[in-house]
Amino acid sequence: MLTLEQMKKLLDDPSLTDEQILEIRDQLYALAEIIYEKWQQDKKAGKLPVRPVNGQILDSSQGSIPAGS
Repeated sequence: MLTLEQMKKLLDDPSLTDEQILEIRDQLYALAEIIYEKWQQDKKAGKLPVRPVNGQILDSSQGSIPAGS
């Protein structure tokens, strides 16, 4: 977890109180958790893109990548 001092340095806004900075940090962690949970759901459902083949991005519903690619 980021410390208060790390957050102060990252935000670089002396007008923010310590409480405001900690609230921003907590909200960022909550957002990261939502994004991670959505990624896990998409991964489980096969909705994530796979690595490019011949310059094309394929989603995982289009099957596996051919051998030797």
